[in-house]
Amino acid sequence: MSATSILQDKRVLITGGAGGVGRAVAARMLDAGAQVLITDRPQADVAGAVEALGGGERVKAFPADLSTSAGVADLFEAVDQQLGGLELLVACAGVGSGPLMEMDDAGWRYVLESNLASYVACTQAAIERIRAGGSDEGMIILVGSISVHIKAVGESVYNAAKGGVASFAETLRKELMPERIRLTLIEPGAIGSAMQPFSPEERSRLVEEYQLLPPAEVADAIMYAATRPPGVDVVTLRIEPLHQKIY
Repeated sequence: MSATSILQDKRVLITGGAGGVGRAVAARMLDAGAQVLITDRPQADVAGAVEALGGGERVKAFPADLSTSAGVADLFEAVDQQLGGLELLVACAGVGSGPLMEMDDAGWRYVLESNLASYVACTQAAIERIRAGGSDEGMIILVGSISVHIKAVGESVYNAAKGGVASFAETLRKELMPERIRLTLIEPGAIGSAMQPFSPEERSRLVEEYQLLPPAEVADAIMYAATRPPGVDVVTLRIEPLHQKIY
């Protein structure tokens, strides 16, 4: 069964869709025949992302602040109106974080709301729509991080969020098995995206030196999970650059 036949006409929501990984996933989903709605923070250029993806009827955009309940509710109202249902959620929205003692109360709470609470909220809303549609091939793909295994200094708040995503994914997968809704956790290493504290030129250099993953490679990992036939469950997929930072 080809990727095109599996994803043909599937309705897909991609959070973090204006970023490097999200946009790359969207491009691949569109090539495979899916209908795609991308979302990102209001300050992100979602309109520019749609234009870069070629526009057309099969790709739509809706800016939303997923760190808030209102933002999630508005997003899924857009899913209902613009997609008319949902078969696949790819959650790869996220924000970076500094050390705990360099953050104020609002700062660390925003990281947890953006990187963990938004994943839970979007997953719940996506499952409700998968159930309502009666699909027996619904799927959730959550992008976590290998940071939860490395536990690098300065990433305590970020790791708290991504560790929560990992535990959430591994447990919820078991809860969804009777409904044949599959759930995959993707755990990438350092990605050459705008989340890194480097200039675009420096990111490109680090990608060439195998210290950062090209976003396209993470997108390919997501697509691998998304295009397995029914009955094949990619539980956790870890991908990292050759010279991944480990401290």
